[in-house]
Amino acid sequence: MALSAGNPRATRLPGDVVARMERFGRFEFDPAATGIDATDVWGELQEPFLPFAESDPGGFARELANAVLPAGGFALFGAARTMWNLIGSDFDDPAYRSVRTAALEFFRANGVPAGRLPTDDWLFWRKNHSEPWLAGSPPPAPGEARITPLAPGELRRVAQITEMPDSNVVHVGTADDGRFVAVVDAPASDTDPTRSRFVWMSADTLHALYTGIGEAFQTPVHWAAEELRPFIPLPPSRF
Repeated sequence: MALSAGNPRATRLPGDVVARMERFGRFEFDPAATGIDATDVWGELQEPFLPFAESDPGGFARELANAVLPAGGFALFGAARTMWNLIGSDFDDPAYRSVRTAALEFFRANGVPAGRLPTDDWLFWRKNHSEPWLAGSPPPAPGEARITPLAPGELRRVAQITEMPDSNVVHVGTADDGRFVAVVDAPASDTDPTRSRFVWMSADTLHALYTGIGEAFQTPVHWAAEELRPFIPLPPSRF
């Protein structure tokens, strides 16, 4: 539903504003999957809106909300992030809150885990909602879980995050103090492919460690060992 009617400032938004917000929303959510050149994002999807946003933040928010709320989908997220970018992180306006909430409800309805949300959006959700983000399956009880004990010195591969050759890989092993540890094998950085390992988390039992890994993943990764899969609480998200 529109938040205002008959406002002549609506003409200050381009006719393809919903399409631009949809593209920007997809880029903000998963840049690598969009195929959009990051160098074009500002000039094509953000800068054209800057004069309106700077001269009349409230009017810009209302007109943008009027455009994207009926459309739904990624346009909601694109519009919410556009207001955040162009007006400021401290902007507080009913139109902005409506769009931001609708964007988060869109992700929630499509099973997107909280870990894939921007931190500020996750904090906004927690501040304004008491219900859980998503309700997943509980992990198997210790007596029901089928976990093969680790052999002395074993470092067991249990997950690969993506299908890419340079994907992070998760192993489990035993530390010198006897605790069980999850060890991530990953490139040093986006520009340095040299791989290194670091301890990600630890627990007193393998069951507790698998529970922690599953809670961190939330949804299935590219590959997970059969004994780890029951600990991942949610089905795949739609995105």
